[in-house]
Amino acid sequence: MPPPINYIDSPAELAAFCRSIGGSPWIAVDTEFMRDKTYYPKFCLLQIANGTQAACIDPLAIEDLREVECLLFNRAITKVFHAARQDLEIFFHRFRAVPAPIFDTQLAAPLVGHPEQVGYASLVSAMLGVTVDKEHTRTDWSQRPLSAAQKEYAANDVIHLAALYPRMREQLERLGRYAWLVDEFAALEEPDLYVNRPEDAWQRIGGLDRLKSEQFALAVRLAAWRENTAQQNDLPRNWILRDEALLEIALRRPCNRDALQALRGIDSRMVQRYGDAMIALVQDAGSGQAVPPQPRRGQRRSAQTEAILDAMSALVRLRCIEHTINPAVVASRKDLEELLESPDGAKVLHGWRRALVGNDLRAFLAGKAMLRTKGGRLTFDDCE
Repeated sequence: MPPPINYIDSPAELAAFCRSIGGSPWIAVDTEFMRDKTYYPKFCLLQIANGTQAACIDPLAIEDLREVECLLFNRAITKVFHAARQDLEIFFHRFRAVPAPIFDTQLAAPLVGHPEQVGYASLVSAMLGVTVDKEHTRTDWSQRPLSAAQKEYAANDVIHLAALYPRMREQLERLGRYAWLVDEFAALEEPDLYVNRPEDAWQRIGGLDRLKSEQFALAVRLAAWRENTAQQNDLPRNWILRDEALLEIALRRPCNRDALQALRGIDSRMVQRYGDAMIALVQDAGSGQAVPPQPRRGQRRSAQTEAILDAMSALVRLRCIEHTINPAVVASRKDLEELLESPDGAKVLHGWRRALVGNDLRAFLAGKAMLRTKGGRLTFDDCE
């Protein structure tokens, strides 16, 4: 039987619940938030369960969340999430720190036979045989009061997660793969992951490789200005300026309000609010401002490079056969291309992928090991 659901909207109830669950070795955690009209997520509901207790905590009704903070930042308690990054971003902005230690079932799922980036509903169905109700997926969680059905829907997210976690952990430990995930979980604890620096905002915009150098420099400045403006006013960045319009400004470099408003994607209200700021950026030559390296379009690879990638793919498949893991969740062709071009940032050289095949790929590329056949089987051996 699932545990009863507590709806907590008073400091006294919150303190009592946190005391009762504070001795648990792990807790399942989820959040509900709204972000359609703001830059920062609006924290609307916190769900916590440990297999015997479950609660929905109302942060809109309880201003002081120090009891929750003590629970989330207790390093003796593992915090279990599914696709943790958005939840952790909420905690980072609320508490200016990231809870730890963390277990993310979405990151762990591929190591026990599920697809990469598997959705919560699919994982619960596969592991528990439970169909997740999607009726309240688009609920406005900032509205009060919440209905009984909404509370049940929210609580079930952590109730199922609490049932799923012990099974998944047991499978990982039985397969000897739990240690593979330590680095990936630790990476989620880095505060820098949840800070959007305006000077880096250009990296989220597609199509910059088509611009000339001076156009690219303007796009970088526009992206930083837009990010700053969105943060200061707590508005979605696309409410300030859409990517398509930003690229148009960078391409056309309008010198006055009339020229700006004539561009595609720019309306009179936008010009009235932000026109002077955008024109000033266009007119500023950016002298003395450092410009990051511009992304370049990919070039056609040589037949030799394609052959090397084929051999790397064969090595990945060999290791995946040995460990009964789907190669698609270990390294795609694009991941292997990344390893050839920029080894330091390659996905396959981080976390459990490095232990599984990343180190072998580096040895192969360095000429220290080779693929060959023995008795009709593919093998990977050190060079003699």
